[in-house]
Amino acid sequence: MTDIEMNHETSGPSRQKTGTSALPEQKSKTKYVRNSRTISGRLHDELVMMDIEQGKYFSLNPVATRIWDLLEEQMTMEEICIDLQEEYDIDKETCKNDVQSYLSEMVKLRLITAIEIQ
Repeated sequence: MTDIEMNHETSGPSRQKTGTSALPEQKSKTKYVRNSRTISGRLHDELVMMDIEQGKYFSLNPVATRIWDLLEEQMTMEEICIDLQEEYDIDKETCKNDVQSYLSEMVKLRLITAIEIQ
């Protein structure tokens, strides 16, 4: 699961790969949800999506696609990790770090929204 990366492209022939980087830890009182501006489809075990507003498309690897699927409903990072740990052979700390990086990147790219809950 350490290979959570997204590819994204603007309207041009070159394809950029955006990796994830360690960002400040997210608060446990934050829930995440997908935005409604993207259209998406499956290509084998990956997801390809287009954000029409941004004029960019993104492709997610299989693990990133699974996280995207989970975000159909609002979820905290911890809830996502619980589901992923049941499905993948990954320890809690690695899962937390990978998911945190992935969520931060998705928020930065405006593909998901972070919602602070009380």
